[in-house]
Amino acid sequence: MDRVACLTGSGSPYLLKAARSPVNWWGWCSEAFELARRENKPVLVDVGASWCHWCNVMDESTYDDPEVARIINESFVPIKVDRDERPDIDKILQGVASSLSGQAGWPLTVFLTPSGKAIFAGTYFPPRDSMGLPGMPRVLEAVLKAYGGGGGVSISGAQTAGDHVDRVDLSAINGVLLRIMDMYDEEHGGFGSFPKFPQVTFHALLLYRGFYSNSTFIDAVVRTLEAMGRGGVRDQLGGGFHRYSVDDAWLIPHFEKLLIDNAELSMNYIEAFAATGSEYLKYVAVDTLNYINSVLGDDEGGYYSSQGADSGGEEGGYYKWSMEELASILTQEELQLVYEHFGLNRFPSGEKAVLHVPRDSSTGDSEALRAAINKMRIAREGREKPPVDHTIYANSTAAAAVAGLAAGNYVDPAFADRALAAVGFLASRLINDGLVRRGYRNGKLLGPGYLDDQAYTVLALLSAFQRTGDRKYLELAVACGRGLRAFMSGQGLLYSIQDGDAALRVPIDPLGDSPNWSPASIAVLAMDVLSRIVSGAPSPDAEAVIKALYGEAVRFGPFAASFFVAVGDHFLDPPRVVIVGSGDEKFEELHEAALSVFRPGKLVIPVRGDSLDDLVMDGSIKAMVRRGGTAAYVCAYSQCSMPIDDPIKLRLLITDFARDRYMFLY
Repeated sequence: MDRVACLTGSGSPYLLKAARSPVNWWGWCSEAFELARRENKPVLVDVGASWCHWCNVMDESTYDDPEVARIINESFVPIKVDRDERPDIDKILQGVASSLSGQAGWPLTVFLTPSGKAIFAGTYFPPRDSMGLPGMPRVLEAVLKAYGGGGGVSISGAQTAGDHVDRVDLSAINGVLLRIMDMYDEEHGGFGSFPKFPQVTFHALLLYRGFYSNSTFIDAVVRTLEAMGRGGVRDQLGGGFHRYSVDDAWLIPHFEKLLIDNAELSMNYIEAFAATGSEYLKYVAVDTLNYINSVLGDDEGGYYSSQGADSGGEEGGYYKWSMEELASILTQEELQLVYEHFGLNRFPSGEKAVLHVPRDSSTGDSEALRAAINKMRIAREGREKPPVDHTIYANSTAAAAVAGLAAGNYVDPAFADRALAAVGFLASRLINDGLVRRGYRNGKLLGPGYLDDQAYTVLALLSAFQRTGDRKYLELAVACGRGLRAFMSGQGLLYSIQDGDAALRVPIDPLGDSPNWSPASIAVLAMDVLSRIVSGAPSPDAEAVIKALYGEAVRFGPFAASFFVAVGDHFLDPPRVVIVGSGDEKFEELHEAALSVFRPGKLVIPVRGDSLDDLVMDGSIKAMVRRGGTAAYVCAYSQCSMPIDDPIKLRLLITDFARDRYMFLY
């Protein structure tokens, strides 16, 4: 394969842009490393993404610099990696960077020997010394000197043997909860200081445990979600969340929007609304899903992966407002309303403002304010929009489908229809013989899927089955569940089952949150949900994974919060709601009632007649079907309720059944 084909063959927008660079970039392929060995040159690996603002800055300033390009082309073999397309390489090199320099993130700059040993790593490097950072020419000179002296350290995997335990102590979850609450920012909401990321897995663990035992946990989640919803980190006009805030008050974001972030955050808002009844949380959930469906939704059913930060030659230019521009489109009365409602007083004169809604805003929701906001939306439509990466990745599309189906259950059934279209896309395009592909771009399939692609797809299929009772979703989930077992290893789980690359054959640890849900946590949840629906019991495979990774998870603490969600679900046996009958009106009423009640980990199993007799091995469900009639049952801890035919009573029972068994963790 030649250099250009290696770089552009996949069609990645990030790599296609690199083809126009004065640097002679390769993509990640064996030929690049062979060239480095043949010419005895170190390898420069740049990892980034099309949505990443500072990746674009480094491309346009550092790598477009003639001197930098000359040195690289003469003395290095340069490789570009799209971190969305190849998260396996990114995960390995992020670990290398953290170990060598204490830095990680994007852009990621890593120097390797031709045999794959690490020489040096960092993140952003300017073309000349500035901002306290060394310029790239100085970095390149130092790397060449280290390489000439035989420099380089071996890359080793983060996962180690010996962590396997025979008994899991659930009280560890309490310790994780307390450590999360120690990071809670009571003034601004959120956890830790700036830069402040939405910690979707913290929200989930606090909400689920708070549901049973501690309203303080729920208060922290609600306060955080409200603060984020009002902040500049959320697009106040178009919906959707930017990736993170550079300050601790959620005011100034980095402006990229990722599908996976918005999918998992919308799930937080949906479930928090279902648990508390907060209309504001419902509003933000709907607004976020509308953004996902309208801007990132593909006509064939999938979802695009991201929307960039830059437009009009400026980071966030699409989202920010000058007073002059506002004055040109609004009346004086409207301008005053907008000034107060969106907290524009927090920005110095002459500086473009990021819209946010202060806690003390008293402008309300007047007709005049709505008219002003509508004018702003129309004006913004005339601006250059940030680019959308039209790649469809399995994991984030499946996550969006799971969130949409949850919204269909708790918020509005219309969301479920769009989510089922996404599940249909996954089923028809990305699943082959139970294995999930990484994604789809420009009519072409990407390579084999990773652990989170496989696991999130299983969860999406099972969510679709719970929503519809259609056996086709359960059949495909069973097949993909078998595919998921291929990712198991003696040390827990593999992130990838593809052969990988000779340069970096390193096991990837799938445990830590990023702060998105970790691949390991999604896999354990998927194994358990499938097993509980089919057999009525948690998955032995999931338990083996938990025991293999438990010791490491305890060391990760809060940063394995999603894994502890999965651990809690595994051992605390979430309620299963079984509806049996012929599919008559009563059946549908009971089914709708079962779907509409929030309880952490709850499963709904609709069984119309004997349609699932060969798929569902749970003896208790078979007995319910044989008993005849239309009824619902709530089951947990090897016990089931008496048959129920009243939707109101069913809702109450779902909330209360065996509730005391979940209150405390020992």
